Amino acid sequence: MEKIISIAVINIKHQSALSILVAAVILVITPILFGTAYLNSIETAVPLEMFVSLIGIVLLPPVFQPEQDDTIRDLVSSKYISTNWVYCIRTVYATILIIIFIGLFSGYLCLRQSDVTVWLFLGTIANALFLGALGIITAALTNNTIIAYMIPLVYYGLNYGAGKKLGNYFLFSMQIPNFTPKLWLGITGGLLICCALIIKTIEKKL
Repeated sequence: MEKIISIAVINIKHQSALSILVAAVILVITPILFGTAYLNSIETAVPLEMFVSLIGIVLLPPVFQPEQDDTIRDLVSSKYISTNWVYCIRTVYATILIIIFIGLFSGYLCLRQSDVTVWLFLGTIANALFLGALGIITAALTNNTIIAYMIPLVYYGLNYGAGKKLGNYFLFSMQIPNFTPKLWLGITGGLLICCALIIKTIEKKL
């Protein structure tokens, strides 16, 4: 357990610091772009779904980024812990950070006298995980972090055009309000993340 915590701390400092900073900036500028005071539940869903959930794109896709450099990959592979464990550790702490950031912003909305329900909180996490999962599965398949950022951003933009036609994969459903898609988004996001980790495990054995 001590080794896992040590690896997590080192990776947060040296690999994830910029991503964490960008995610924090997203939260800071959200109140500038959206109203945050005295909102009902449907109005509260707007900043949560349309902006805060973007932190998933920032935090999850870079999980495999350092090892895309052959020198770093060989160095990590020679260490006392498997690269796959490092990927899992990064994925877990990125997911925890997503939950913490969304929790902090939800707490801020509560302080602003807005109506924040548990479903809004969980729905935003589902959004963020799904968007991040699109990125991480792309990164696993392409070994290209730039493309891994682009795919979820394209899907995010598609939601403005296609809207409810996306059915259970509509990102802005809490504004309707309809919470059923969040279950689909959350489960699919979790499955995609697992698939990405499995792909990297298989890739290492080849």
